[in-house]
Amino acid sequence: MSTWRLFRRLNVTSKKNRLLQGLNTLKEKGVIGTIFLLIILLVGNFVLQGAMRIILRTSTPFHTPISGSMEPTLKIGDLLIIQGSVTAKDIYAHPGNGDIVVFKDPMNPEGIPIVHRAIDKYQVNGVWYIVTKGDNNAVPDDWAWYFPRGGKYNVAGHPESYLIGKVIFVIPYVGYFQRALDETKITLDGYAVTLRMFFIAILIVALFYMEFTSSPEDAEEQSKTEKPDPDLQTNKYK
Repeated sequence: MSTWRLFRRLNVTSKKNRLLQGLNTLKEKGVIGTIFLLIILLVGNFVLQGAMRIILRTSTPFHTPISGSMEPTLKIGDLLIIQGSVTAKDIYAHPGNGDIVVFKDPMNPEGIPIVHRAIDKYQVNGVWYIVTKGDNNAVPDDWAWYFPRGGKYNVAGHPESYLIGKVIFVIPYVGYFQRALDETKITLDGYAVTLRMFFIAILIVALFYMEFTSSPEDAEEQSKTEKPDPDLQTNKYK
């Protein structure tokens, strides 16, 4: 083996040893586990949302109430799991225990969806309309400026095409965390990034820094470990 190849092999081995030593130190301190846990919590939400979109058949598998109109059933900050691809026929409408539905705001269809209970439904010219009401509201929603009235309440519900889905599960308070991550924005050099993306970037940088750098004490200890024993070298050539 040539001197150059031997040198390269020793150099690679040395780097591997330093990296392993650094990783072992971090593992002992629990740093790597903590960082990976945080990254999983932050990044995993993207993966989870993608999977839930497929499973629940909706582009909005999660939602969080932004008002108290559904209290005490739903509270601000609850995380709602939404089943998509539902039609008016799939919705059970009743003032006491009807399905809680998520639908586009007729006043602003591209804005934040509304979460209310389905209390009635009716047909006009072959189109289904769903009448909704917040559990904490005194009267049903009435969209008479946009759609025809009907049903036993004689108010205008929203059309079936505005229906996003129905709530199938509620996780209390988790929505606060998700909203804070996705709605809080930080401006860096003119670019706005969400708090989630900012934390992910910081954690990834921290992970690489701690994995591929070592303290002066570690470097000195590693140098002592790799330094050949003079007595062994002398005996080798006797």
